[in-house]
Amino acid sequence: NTMSLTRILTEIIPVEDLFAVNAETRDFIQTRTIISSSSAIISTISSSTLIWMILRSPQRLTTTRHRILFGMAVGDIIFSLSAANYNAMIPSDVDYISWNAQGNQATCSMLGFLTVLGAPMSLFYSCSLNIYFLAMVKYNKTDHYIRTKMEPFLHGIPIGISLMFAAALLATQGFNSDLGNGCISPVYDPPHCIGIEDGQVREGFEIPCGRGSDGPSEIIFFVAFTFVVFVSPTTIGVTLGMMYRHVSQQERRMGRYGEGALNRGAPQENNNTTTAASIDGGNGIINNMMRSIVTSVKSAVGRLSSRSNSNQNNSTSRVVMIRARAYTAAFFLTWSWYTVLVVLGIAGVHPPPVAVWYLNGIFVPLQGFWNLMI
Repeated sequence: NTMSLTRILTEIIPVEDLFAVNAETRDFIQTRTIISSSSAIISTISSSTLIWMILRSPQRLTTTRHRILFGMAVGDIIFSLSAANYNAMIPSDVDYISWNAQGNQATCSMLGFLTVLGAPMSLFYSCSLNIYFLAMVKYNKTDHYIRTKMEPFLHGIPIGISLMFAAALLATQGFNSDLGNGCISPVYDPPHCIGIEDGQVREGFEIPCGRGSDGPSEIIFFVAFTFVVFVSPTTIGVTLGMMYRHVSQQERRMGRYGEGALNRGAPQENNNTTTAASIDGGNGIINNMMRSIVTSVKSAVGRLSSRSNSNQNNSTSRVVMIRARAYTAAFFLTWSWYTVLVVLGIAGVHPPPVAVWYLNGIFVPLQGFWNLMI
């Protein structure tokens, strides 16, 4: 049995057998691709609509929040366009396993570049949005401070990291067919390359086997994968937790302040004043009473004003936190099934359940749709 398995894995598989062996997988990929590309089109339309709404609003791009949402929408459009081609950009060399593959290595590299540029950009702009909300809610940073001190980083990090990874993988031949509906495999190793040495092109095909294996593309891909899968959700979860903790503490403080407000505002008897007024005679008593009334009114107005401002600030913080929670929910709703696939892969579950693949295909391209709904 071992000798037979070794022979199967080392001998060149005839083309007709490639289609026969992978027929069931190809049908599965067809269904998954149709679902994913259709969701991507919905997300593209949604993000385009969000951009249109921002540009038509009275504030347009004059606010930090609108500029961050604009960047997030652009990233989502780039990523969604890479998923909305119904596999037409996948190299035709792997048509026996990837449904509707009609492209070549150039279209595959373009597809991979768009994917790696758009997905991290959208993800890290989600982080930027939460950091922006955190600066407002917890640290009470002014618009001027956020715009001048923080915003360059809130745009520079998502764009810079995405461009860096995309350019690095393109330069090291790290965009290859992943035998599904994408081109984000760091090494080209399809079934028809079994028995073919790296760098060689099998007769009847166009792309060299083992493409990308002689460079650092696997290391770059691993680092990019770590940023996307672990750093971005951790950042979003931590910032939301900090906001929730701050708002909860603020509300508890307001509750305690409200309970004692009336007691602190009650008029206090001042025996010394009354005694002095009695010595001065009737006019002194009247004057002191008037001063006491005026002082009490000013004190009450001051307390009410302070309490009103505190209530307003607390209400604003809660509104901002609720909005941040909505964007965070959209993020995790979009990427949770992909995370499940990653965890199953790490746990050695091969292949993962078909239902998880389908749910991943539905939800991953839809972040633009959720952002529009918010």
